[in-house]
Amino acid sequence: MIKGSQLLGRSVIDMEAAERLGKIKEIIVQRDGERVAGFIVLHGESIVGSGGKRRMIPASAVYSIGPDAMTVRGSSMQELAELDNLPRMSDIIGHKMVTQSGRLLGVIDDMLVNRADGTIVGFIVGEGVRSKLESIFNPQRPRVHGYVRADADLHVGKDLIVVPDNALIEGEPSAHEADEKAAAAKTSEADSHPWEERALAESTRPSIWTRRTDTRAPAEPKTAIEPLLKTETARPVENYQRAEEAKPEISLPHRDDEAIATPPKNQSESANPL
Repeated sequence: MIKGSQLLGRSVIDMEAAERLGKIKEIIVQRDGERVAGFIVLHGESIVGSGGKRRMIPASAVYSIGPDAMTVRGSSMQELAELDNLPRMSDIIGHKMVTQSGRLLGVIDDMLVNRADGTIVGFIVGEGVRSKLESIFNPQRPRVHGYVRADADLHVGKDLIVVPDNALIEGEPSAHEADEKAAAAKTSEADSHPWEERALAESTRPSIWTRRTDTRAPAEPKTAIEPLLKTETARPVENYQRAEEAKPEISLPHRDDEAIATPPKNQSESANPL
């Protein structure tokens, strides 16, 4: 088994073209939560994490996950449109888990993947920020170490997951890798493609995971606000134009007064011989 967090940042190699495609940026998960659906790979990303070429690689194209890189078959790398709508590992991380008997296990801290065929083995139980603070002030507080089986009867809500009491496998996940190595040895033939076979297998249960963006409330339309803003901005302009039009009307009487007052002044000057 391998943790999902250990796959992030790992290089992806097209073994047919002997070309480096980039690094794994995100893991795409099937809605049933049973297997990996694909990977988001980024090539040419800057140091600050921006830019670069983004592509989606389906799980069926994966050949092997090694200690340093993930190898894929370029001839099978046909991007599927539905991959963009499937949940990511980041959509799963952070959900709180509680048993049916009412025991709070913790939050999902990571995901366990069978590197032989992409099956999701389980979800690692971690501690949230609040639990970590409580452990500092109460070191005797019992903590859960282990993972919840992904094939268990999980009831997933927006932020909470209810799991069966027997779904928790206690202990460090690395202690169970011996069973996986025995299963991986059976599929080590050169002509076998376990990732492709697992990706094409039919789901055995309904969808339980969704993208967090799918559960957000739709944004309120701005069409009702924009007419008000246009009306409000138009009023000062109209007032300004009216003030400009009214200005000549106010100044006209003043000019007429000057015109009327001028002739008597000229007459007085002409009547004075001096």
